[in-house]
Amino acid sequence: MKTSARVDVISMVDELSEAQHGYFTRAQAHDFGVLDAQLTRATSYGQIRRLDHGIYRVAGAGIDGHADLRTAWLRLDPKRRPRERTKNPTIWVSHQSAAVLLALGTFIPPAHQFISTVRKQLRAGDVRVQVRPDGLDGSQWIIRDGMAVTSPLQTLVDLDAVSTDGGHLGAFLRDALDTGAIRTEAAAQITLRTPVQALLEMADGSSRT
Repeated sequence: MKTSARVDVISMVDELSEAQHGYFTRAQAHDFGVLDAQLTRATSYGQIRRLDHGIYRVAGAGIDGHADLRTAWLRLDPKRRPRERTKNPTIWVSHQSAAVLLALGTFIPPAHQFISTVRKQLRAGDVRVQVRPDGLDGSQWIIRDGMAVTSPLQTLVDLDAVSTDGGHLGAFLRDALDTGAIRTEAAAQITLRTPVQALLEMADGSSRT
């Protein structure tokens, strides 16, 4: 009886966990017919792990270098299914968190940072959400590691808009240009507080100190 309970829960959330690096939310599981009691039993058997309030991951799903960020991303809108999150997102990883996810620059975010179309009730101090009712258009975001995230160019614009210091912003831009994440002509067409060339010089100066 216990074995069947374990197998049932894992198989019932398989579609969710496969699409989300092994993660799923309590609300998502409910939509797939999983009861709270079954989640509790599966957790006690070691088949799934409870990572946060309403957030679970299938045991043995592998190492996730962005586990905390992904948990926060799921927690902000626990009811949406995986396809909705990536095809028609209303929440995007942004600012310094986006830079880290994109592997550009040298940021250590003070909190997990997101853009959302609606205001969110935050229960933890490790999450910051910037509300943009109109959201982002298709040219302003991409999918990276299974999460909707602002594009490199949009991330640059957003970081500049919140007065990110020139050294960090320049390092981000330098990495983006070096890797082709941002094209030189695209960078030349945007207006930043500090000219592109000056930012690159700041980045070079920071790297030598």
